[in-house]
Amino acid sequence: MRLSFAVTIAALALVSPVYAAGGLSGMGANLFGNYFNFAKSNLSKAPVKKITAGPMAMELQHTKLADIKKRFGGTVRKQGDGAGIGTWLCYHTDGSKAPAANTWFISNNFGGGEFIMIVAVEAADPAKMPADCDAAPANFALPDLGIPGLDATTADLKGAFGAASGSKIAYRADYPAADALGTAITAQYIGYMLKSGKVAGYGVGETAIANVK
Repeated sequence: MRLSFAVTIAALALVSPVYAAGGLSGMGANLFGNYFNFAKSNLSKAPVKKITAGPMAMELQHTKLADIKKRFGGTVRKQGDGAGIGTWLCYHTDGSKAPAANTWFISNNFGGGEFIMIVAVEAADPAKMPADCDAAPANFALPDLGIPGLDATTADLKGAFGAASGSKIAYRADYPAADALGTAITAQYIGYMLKSGKVAGYGVGETAIANVK
């Protein structure tokens, strides 16, 4: 029997609930939880190839939270256990050296609570740092995902992805994972929140799923 990707993505959302104060907040919670509907693939290829944050290059499913902490410091936080576990680093920039925003690097049970599976960015009040974030160090910069980011317009999203509508937009692409037997597929999912026609929060995640016959 072949594993259903729609069911698996839906299950991923269900076992990753949004937590209140003391847990993930903002766009981090949205990408980790069930805010977006990623049930259907609507992109022919994965848009995010590489990610950089200031001096650091990273890759979903391969870079460890420990590697990011070594470069930028901060506190690795945790919520939940088992299938619902979430661990993350979050950095708040106050606008003095980088745009005022909160950035989350998140692992879930698919990443063993160790490898980053989600990167999320949200515009922020420079004077208000969420309880689940730390102040960003001087060498930190907002991640470059190679796709439209904060303050991008609906037109920018249409130009990049071919379609965009509403204030909550979800994209997903499925592609073969790099395993020797060709028995796995990676689902890359991208979520956008827009306010007044401009991106106020966005992020990307991946999960590799085995095909079972």
